[in-house]
Amino acid sequence: MALLGHASRFILSSLDPQTSRVSWEALGFVDKGSDDSVVRLTDGQILISILPQDPAPLAVAYFAPSLQSVGDKLLASQFEMSGSNMTGWHVVGPGMMEWWIHPATPTTIEQRSGEGSPILGYFDAVVIPVSDAKDAAEWAQLCGYFIADQWESPMPQVDLTDGLVNISFRQQQKSVPFLHYTADLDEGWIEEATEALGDRLTLRHDENGRASLAIFAMPDGYTIMVTPDEF
Repeated sequence: MALLGHASRFILSSLDPQTSRVSWEALGFVDKGSDDSVVRLTDGQILISILPQDPAPLAVAYFAPSLQSVGDKLLASQFEMSGSNMTGWHVVGPGMMEWWIHPATPTTIEQRSGEGSPILGYFDAVVIPVSDAKDAAEWAQLCGYFIADQWESPMPQVDLTDGLVNISFRQQQKSVPFLHYTADLDEGWIEEATEALGDRLTLRHDENGRASLAIFAMPDGYTIMVTPDEF
């Protein structure tokens, strides 16, 4: 298992989660255990929770069967953290990303189907802009992530995973984390994506006029970027 827990999901915040969910469902997300207080959705690739609170940067939550075991490991690595073995742990990581570790329960140990999203395609990583990608990667490895790939150009980048969450540290101007997918950005995809979210979609093209990047401006300040599937 991953060091931080048995299951994970991305955490979003909204003053109106029920209205926010409409845009996510337009992209193929479906209900996965929502209740009166929290909207829980999945697109097969990732799980998200939309909490009813002031909008905040994208965060990640893990669910661990033993908070003490996770806490002991993090403390041994001299992490700055808050919380307790009774309530859960909170860690502020590189960039503008926060990690939450909660107790695991039968309702929180949700698993992804692994099926591709009907519009977004396949999830690549949560991208975290940082001032130093290598330093950020060293921090993440202490949390149980391992390096999957890394590049020096066109910008320093380190991709890591712990088997549950893929993260990509990219050395660039500090900004909020965003979700990155890959899909076949052909004319059919553009038509379907435009029908789904209309003016929330921005397309960029290469020198040959082919779509090279799709940007979805989601409610509450969240962003999804989709690049062409190379295969």
